[in-house]
Amino acid sequence: MRKKPFLAIVPIAAAAVGLSVAGAAAGKTGPTAASKLPSSACSPIFYKGAGSPQYLIASDLPLQGAGRAQPLSMVKAIQYIIEKEYKFKAGTFRVGYQSCDDATAQQGGWATEKCTSNARAYANDKSVLGVVGTFNSGCAKLIIPIVNRAPGGPVPMVSPANTAVGLTHYAPWNDPGEPNIYYPTKIRNYARVATSDDYQGPFMADLLKNIKKKSVYVLHDNQTFGKGVANAFRSRAQKLGINVLGFEPWDAKAASYEAIGERIKATKAQSVYLGGIVCNNGVKLIKDLGAVLGKGVTLSGPDGFTPFSATAGAGTAAQGMYISVAGLPISKLGPAGKKFLVGFAKYQGRSVVDPYAVYAAQSAQILLGAIGRSNGSRSSTVRELFKTKIKGGLMGTFQFDKNGDICPTKAISFYRLVGKEGKYHSVVLQTVGC
Repeated sequence: MRKKPFLAIVPIAAAAVGLSVAGAAAGKTGPTAASKLPSSACSPIFYKGAGSPQYLIASDLPLQGAGRAQPLSMVKAIQYIIEKEYKFKAGTFRVGYQSCDDATAQQGGWATEKCTSNARAYANDKSVLGVVGTFNSGCAKLIIPIVNRAPGGPVPMVSPANTAVGLTHYAPWNDPGEPNIYYPTKIRNYARVATSDDYQGPFMADLLKNIKKKSVYVLHDNQTFGKGVANAFRSRAQKLGINVLGFEPWDAKAASYEAIGERIKATKAQSVYLGGIVCNNGVKLIKDLGAVLGKGVTLSGPDGFTPFSATAGAGTAAQGMYISVAGLPISKLGPAGKKFLVGFAKYQGRSVVDPYAVYAAQSAQILLGAIGRSNGSRSSTVRELFKTKIKGGLMGTFQFDKNGDICPTKAISFYRLVGKEGKYHSVVLQTVGC
């Protein structure tokens, strides 16, 4: 968006978000000072309030790899919320923030060992009252069950970006035991503001149907998110009468994908759906597919192919690719969202705001609001998290269902890659029960 004149932003923990902090009753007390999460994975404590923070919130995001610009903007959005809107206070509690990295340079994205070690750190540090994250669903699968068993009660989590269905509810393509295997205490401590893949995948199939594509070849990166959204896409495509001519994984460590391109070319598929993330060698995949298939085949994929600038690294082969995002587009935000965009653009020093920065900001507001209404314990914060009802917030008016999924509106927006940016195409909204 273009930069607009700066507008003063009223703290919206109670006003725009509709979260009362009056529940932080007089007399509630917390620890004298929060302890620090490990510096090997986490930033120094971000805190500019009086004295020392009593509690911490952390974010768990991949800060290395091809897509790092997007999580870094999300970190900045969380900083904005806790500093400018909450003034490092949640109710009567002083709260600091640490940004934790779940990626490694070697992996170029989220890494199993980092997700697991981060989870143990959150669980064992009793001053951590909540986590904004994760970004990748595969990492969430590792973290949720560990923090669910944490001493002092499950650690609350609010994800701005996870979309894998099995984290919260049933789908035919779920892994065995999902989602209950992630909640060994049988207490749900995880919620998300992103719309899940049983909407994201199918809605892209609807789009391809609308632009008259009669056949598709489906590739996936064989990870939790990628394979799940690819299955959801395939299921709807088949129901719509789109001929699914292939369904196979790509190897993120492969040196070439031209052989896959030749297999697709032999089927004469009119389109290709890429279920996965750009960090899994997605740029090389798109380049090789483009070299073999030419410009006549339409590419599409889920939000794993954001930030758009990362996918644009594939050059001309990526131009025109349809990419979905698991939430409202920037252009459709309400008054509170638009006010945030103005303030945050100035705060980050850049006029363009990534949609997932908005979702991260909303997640931080929800978590801080729950802490403010709690008695300072993890268990109380979890209960308050699931009582959250947002009215006129950054992402509109919504709440969470019993599984931790956003309701009543499921939003999936679509963009076409033009240059290094996503050009807004359309949004699909579906209302469901809570």
